[in-house]
Amino acid sequence: EFAAAFLSHGKGVAFHVQPSTGTLAAFQQLIIEITAYNNMWGEYRDDLVCKVGDLEPKVIPMQMTVKGCPIFLQMTGPQTEQPIIRYSTKYYIRLDWEIYNLEQDDQKLVDLLMFFGDPFPPKDMAESETASTGSTSEPENALKLDQTAVPCGSVYPASQTADEEVITGEPTTEKIVSVLIRPHEGVPADNPYSITPRQIVVPGGGSISVCISFTPRVLPETETEVQCEAFALGFMSLDDELAKTVPDKVHRGDGYEVPPFRVDLEGFVGAALLKVDTDHDRGMVFYSVASDLVLDQPLLGVLTESVTTQSLKLTNCTKVPLHFRLLLSLPFSLSSTDPQKSTKTSHGKEEKEQQPQLVLYPQQNMLVKVSFHTAREFLTYQCLPDTQLLPGVEALRFENGERKLKFKQNLVIEHSNGTTQV
Repeated sequence: EFAAAFLSHGKGVAFHVQPSTGTLAAFQQLIIEITAYNNMWGEYRDDLVCKVGDLEPKVIPMQMTVKGCPIFLQMTGPQTEQPIIRYSTKYYIRLDWEIYNLEQDDQKLVDLLMFFGDPFPPKDMAESETASTGSTSEPENALKLDQTAVPCGSVYPASQTADEEVITGEPTTEKIVSVLIRPHEGVPADNPYSITPRQIVVPGGGSISVCISFTPRVLPETETEVQCEAFALGFMSLDDELAKTVPDKVHRGDGYEVPPFRVDLEGFVGAALLKVDTDHDRGMVFYSVASDLVLDQPLLGVLTESVTTQSLKLTNCTKVPLHFRLLLSLPFSLSSTDPQKSTKTSHGKEEKEQQPQLVLYPQQNMLVKVSFHTAREFLTYQCLPDTQLLPGVEALRFENGERKLKFKQNLVIEHSNGTTQV
């Protein structure tokens, strides 16, 4: 609170002299403590004026350079709320975000960047650059330069003639091309991390929210977990000229001239995998006979189908919730023992897309019932040639004249990221 009171004028820096007045005895030495408080980067100059009686004041020049970022990030939790960026000075700071991935075996040492005009021009609500000084947008009557006339790797200023000034309408002192060499730290990327909006303005003494998203990629089949490291850089710009420069007092760089606001990002992508427990090591094996369709009292008729049911248990052993669908087709069907997690057999593409997803949270399990339906129409399959049987159906014929039908199918677990588990 003491420092905040000194900085309440909003100039970014304040000096406190202690003691500021007093009496100096003959041959006495006194140490004056000068404490500097700051909350804004920049190069500051001022004078410490020492007045002794009616003598001419003694002026002691002071200079201080402040480095660092006055902005801090307050995490507000995942999904429900967005991270909040706060800072306490009176000046508005514009942040332009860029995201870089850290890649293994990246041997690049430096980045060479070339800009035409302002590297971070202000943008309107539609994310288009505004037509301000330094914008990379060209006027309709702009002078076109022949790129083939400029040797590769060299930059030459255009001739400053009166005729060209009339044609271009641009001041001769404007910086046209900027070249920057900086240490290479990462590769620019838009995934798996993204940040919106890409340009924000943090009000003086206020805060603003941004959304940082992590969209995992599908893992290769050979990997079970991948670490995703990246960082976001917020390049700070000052649109107020008074915030940039106070003659003979303050100078503040912006853009690439000052260290950006950095947010390190780290995520882990694990394979979406459910543990499946069945009663047999071979999976789920059903045995049924045609006589199951005949009732104990034959006079009552014959059943249209007979159902045999077994159970399996699905367990989520990962650290995150898993959303998935269970897919089977007739003569097999699914039903869950949990009424809130009911399942049904998917017969077609449209029905599959409409089927709601199930969810299992970490360390939870679900008991699922799988049924096999024996139908009267199966009796006609034994007379069909193998070429006319449905996929997954096999007619077995034995030397003693016995005939059997073998139905084989995989229970498919379709996860929300598009991967499947059989």
